[in-house]
Amino acid sequence: MAQLPIPTAELQRPDGARLALYVDGPADPDLVLVMAHGWQAAASVFNEHVRHLPRPRTRIVRYDQRGHGNSTNGRALPSIPLLADDLKAVIAATAPGPLPVLLVGHSMGGMTVLALAAQHPHLIGDKVTAVLLAATTAGGLDLATAAHPPLQRLIGLSRHAMAAFCIYAPGPAHHIRELVRPRPYTQPPIDHAARWFRALLRHDVAQQIGALARIPVHILVGENDQTIPPIHALRLAAQIPTSRLHVVPGGGHRLPTQHPEEFLTALERACAAALPIAGRRLRRFGRRDRTTMRSRRAEAVRQTHESDDHRARARLRQRPRTRKDRTSV
Repeated sequence: MAQLPIPTAELQRPDGARLALYVDGPADPDLVLVMAHGWQAAASVFNEHVRHLPRPRTRIVRYDQRGHGNSTNGRALPSIPLLADDLKAVIAATAPGPLPVLLVGHSMGGMTVLALAAQHPHLIGDKVTAVLLAATTAGGLDLATAAHPPLQRLIGLSRHAMAAFCIYAPGPAHHIRELVRPRPYTQPPIDHAARWFRALLRHDVAQQIGALARIPVHILVGENDQTIPPIHALRLAAQIPTSRLHVVPGGGHRLPTQHPEEFLTALERACAAALPIAGRRLRRFGRRDRTTMRSRRAEAVRQTHESDDHRARARLRQRPRTRKDRTSV
């Protein structure tokens, strides 16, 4: 397994959790990049991207989500809104004053970013100037609900049963996980992971992310993602008029580690989008002028990327679909 890096700082949270932070870059950056990892992962999944990102004036902030890596759980019950509050605290601690922020979230990290936009929309545009969402969703992962057909409900119920098994019989469940799905990085205890899995199933902010229409949003998805199928990326792209959809041909779910070059390319594009000329001018204008500029920027982004989105959607529609595609989450 990949060794966890040594934290450069710790952030204490009100419920007793301690978040491990890994900060790289200059003392006087022009942009702060905050990266949130996924479920059962750690900040180390972004190690290679930190080394190869060609932006010497960017401060790169990685952190272990609570209950993962070197971060502790705290007393609060696992939930995605809790992770969004953690992310807000990380931004406040590492990007003071008028420094613009680019948020990057993979899988559960992307859910964290979306929950931040839902819970703290005032940060979007004024502080957060661009977002990269990779292999993620705004909600709808729980197949056990009545809205799904019987076969999918059966799959959903089996996942709930597996989560309960992991919580109440962590020893055997841990051995099964190591045999079936070993990872190249340290994973949280299996019972903690199961509680976070339940939090992922409860996540639903699909009707609350309108604030993201103020900024450029890059959406990255693997063509063959069986964990969070591409339909979730299509829904996000349809909901966010300023989004740009990028499809990794043949890609799966673990984009940062299995498709690092494509992930780095999307990251470079998002960095460029986070520092548009208009964005630098926003801080000199009043609130009314900022609203006008945001509207113009949103329209420019939408027109610029309309053809790219069409090609990406066409690729996904033309891909042959299997039974596994229709029932996996």
